[in-house]
Amino acid sequence: MLAGRTPRVLLILALCLVSLSLVASHPPPTPSEPPPASDTKPPSDLGKKLFLERCGKCHDERGDKPLASGPPLNERAPTREEIARAVRGRFRDRTDDERAAVVAYIESFLKTQPRPADPSE
Repeated sequence: MLAGRTPRVLLILALCLVSLSLVASHPPPTPSEPPPASDTKPPSDLGKKLFLERCGKCHDERGDKPLASGPPLNERAPTREEIARAVRGRFRDRTDDERAAVVAYIESFLKTQPRPADPSE
């Protein structure tokens, strides 16, 4: 009875060896290799795209368009919370990651770094 099973056992062993050799010949990528390309854009590109869609008409691409209500956006010195609050209102239908990308994009073109939040506010 064992003699009838020998070819099947040998076939299973052979398949296991082939599988192991395939795995061994394709090691996982090392950290020095770039990650595979993905469909997601870097936050700055995404933030810029979203900003231009919703805010570019009044503020221009880099926030340098003068406004009737005051200086251009890029010359103001808002706190990070003020920027985030404005973005949350204007982009309420977007994800947290998309809103964070817009905040990061706005911070990238401000002429001064965002002020820390005032604890008395």
